[in-house]
Amino acid sequence: MPVLSPAQQWILRAGLAFWFVTLGFFWVWWLKPEHIEHIGPFTFATLVLAWLTLMPMYFLLNVHASRKPSKLYSVPKRSRVAMVVTKAPSEPFAVVARTLEAMLAQDYPHDTWLADEDPSEDTIAWCNAHGVLISTRRGREDYHRKTWPRRTRCKEGNLAFFYDHYGYERYDFVAQMDADHVPTPTYLREILYPFADPRVGYVSAPSICDNNAAESWSARGRLFPEGMFHGPLQSGHTGGGAPLCIGSHYAVRTRALKQAGGLGPELAEDHSTSMLINAAGWRGVHAMDAIAHGDGPQTFADLVTQEFQWSRSLMTILLEYSPTYFPKLSPRLRFQFLFCQLWYPLFAVFALLMYAMPMYALFTGRNFANVMYADFLFYYLPNAGALVGLVMMLKAFGLSRPMTAKTISWEGTLFLFFARWPWVLAGTVSSLRDYLTKSFVDFRVTPKGSGPKSLIPLRAFFPYVVLAIGAALPVLLVDHPFDATGFYWFAALNAFLYGLLVLVIVVRHVIENSIPLRANVTKLALQASLAMLALVVPAMGFYDRGMEGVYGLQQGAGGLRIVRVAYVVSGAGQGNIGTRNFYFDPGWETRR
Repeated sequence: MPVLSPAQQWILRAGLAFWFVTLGFFWVWWLKPEHIEHIGPFTFATLVLAWLTLMPMYFLLNVHASRKPSKLYSVPKRSRVAMVVTKAPSEPFAVVARTLEAMLAQDYPHDTWLADEDPSEDTIAWCNAHGVLISTRRGREDYHRKTWPRRTRCKEGNLAFFYDHYGYERYDFVAQMDADHVPTPTYLREILYPFADPRVGYVSAPSICDNNAAESWSARGRLFPEGMFHGPLQSGHTGGGAPLCIGSHYAVRTRALKQAGGLGPELAEDHSTSMLINAAGWRGVHAMDAIAHGDGPQTFADLVTQEFQWSRSLMTILLEYSPTYFPKLSPRLRFQFLFCQLWYPLFAVFALLMYAMPMYALFTGRNFANVMYADFLFYYLPNAGALVGLVMMLKAFGLSRPMTAKTISWEGTLFLFFARWPWVLAGTVSSLRDYLTKSFVDFRVTPKGSGPKSLIPLRAFFPYVVLAIGAALPVLLVDHPFDATGFYWFAALNAFLYGLLVLVIVVRHVIENSIPLRANVTKLALQASLAMLALVVPAMGFYDRGMEGVYGLQQGAGGLRIVRVAYVVSGAGQGNIGTRNFYFDPGWETRR
């Protein structure tokens, strides 16, 4: 059934129509032949703008098709149902106990299982006292293989033992949870509704990692931007596409999972499992009201480790496994899974291009197009504003998961546009290297429970120091960028934002984790020095070229004046003839 009411659908269609109008408004203007000064730079900029303006179309068209399961029907009462939570040795039992207690409190009858890699005596005693069943692959070398299937140190191998020995034989439906994801009392009932359709092989649900959002800016940085993915986009895939299982929790029809060959390969087993089940002829549904709350990354280091591992894993799936399963998918599903597996590398490559654009313009002295900046804003901003408005509207309709996710936030901005892409790029390159050299890299389990007691590792933020200085260097080194003067401002601003990111990473880690300063004086001094360097170098660029950059940008803005220029004529100590001095002098000039 449709997610939106008839009135909401009408409002959404009107909003989509306006967005398409603004899209055409921009592109008809941008592609005018007189805007092409140099074909290479113009093509470069056009590709980047196509990514920025056309990529949201995938999201918007899927949202328009959003559907949710009917709650009029559910699985037969005689169905055998289980919930299973996984536990790695590094995950404290106190974290898992909260999840188990919430599973036991579900309002739908089921068996509760703990899939523990190495259960302790205390864990066994607790489970026996609470009626929780235990599955463990401890001592089973055949479930500790170095490669998929039944891979060691991987959730897939842990759950494979459960399904092979208990799940397939005893149960019709199984909901599986990560250790930290605590389901609400109606979770199981909500996630079982879609299985009333015998064609449904799996059900995805929103991954809401907000338990520690108040204490971790890194958790908020991912939580807020992903609100639209876990709500309307996944629901849009229900309408003819394939919702993607998210590893933190989802449910399967055991017959479908067995027919597909079990859980999929790689760290991103959730994605590969979705692909395998669809390739086996089953379909998926997104249950957006099956709510469980988990922990987000405790630190920025955890956040970027996850980004590196996920991007690496998805690229590995594309290179090694998708060629086997793509021929079994419909053309639409083939496109969807290909797009999803390519999204990380595309995102990283275009982010790298956008980082390099001001540097390229300053070093070559060429603009990307024969247009004024004021004109560009006039034609581009309506489309960007319409997209933000549509997202805000969908949030107002109650479709975001979580509903409290902010449309615009400083955490989401820093994560999405600045912090994420270097690690995604590194993960993608690592996967390509492993594929070509046939090398092998182990995974790192994200820490759960108590936070760190030491400063953030240097490797987690040093790349941004390099990016900040790298973006500022053209501003300091290039004296005469010819027509690209306005890019002084963009390059300096870009550098400053990466420097600000370094400061946020270092300071927030100390504050959020109550790191003792006395015990870390030397390392803290080094980190503070690097943060200052990442800010001072861009500040020097602003001081040296900022006014000149603004002067370049204000050209073509009619009578609007922000910066005034004065030319040095001659005289001792006045500089070379023709030297320009720039002054902040806002006002309005009338043409004579």
